[in-house]
Amino acid sequence: MKYDMTAIKYLEPSFLPLAKNRKSYTCPVCGSGTGPNGSGMTSKNGEYWKCWSCGQSYSKVELFRIQNSLSYKDAYIGLLRYYGIVPVPARADARQPPVWLSREEMEALGFFNGQIQIRHKDGTQALCSLTNLFSDDPATYYSMVMARAEEMMQKYETIFHACGNRNSPQAGLVYDYMGKSFNDASYQKIKQELARKTSICKKVMDLYAKRIKGISK
Repeated sequence: MKYDMTAIKYLEPSFLPLAKNRKSYTCPVCGSGTGPNGSGMTSKNGEYWKCWSCGQSYSKVELFRIQNSLSYKDAYIGLLRYYGIVPVPARADARQPPVWLSREEMEALGFFNGQIQIRHKDGTQALCSLTNLFSDDPATYYSMVMARAEEMMQKYETIFHACGNRNSPQAGLVYDYMGKSFNDASYQKIKQELARKTSICKKVMDLYAKRIKGISK
């Protein structure tokens, strides 16, 4: 039996130990990532992870199965539950609407592990899965993502104009954004990154504006 894995498509395999370099994950097959170099498994698309030591590529399901010595069925179920998602068998005719954010888009929007912070009527706040939010109320999902995109675009623009100007009232935002990697030579690179993220946010806003019009008709 197959299960709907859409909700975890771009999530990190956080069930694996981090490699010594803190930027990749330890390979459960050969142990790469625990050695002196600290390199482990990396991914270009978030779906398949390659070990640069043993040369093998695995999906998150396969990695979870190997790590925990499970059958494929138990691996599917266990992995979904690990991420806090109720396992739902996938229907053969099921078609997911083209709304899911890529890992690059989630990064530009500042989302953490596919979650968004929402405020309840009583004033309390909580993290909500983007997938669950879309399932419960597509219009709210689109509106909140669009609002977040606009917020991040304004933030990126502010940081962009403050780059290289130490006297800017917003200079602190530049330091916070760049962190420990801050140095004067990084300004141009950071500006390019900010422009790229702004473009991604704009693209998401345009796409979701069309989607929300579609469901409001």
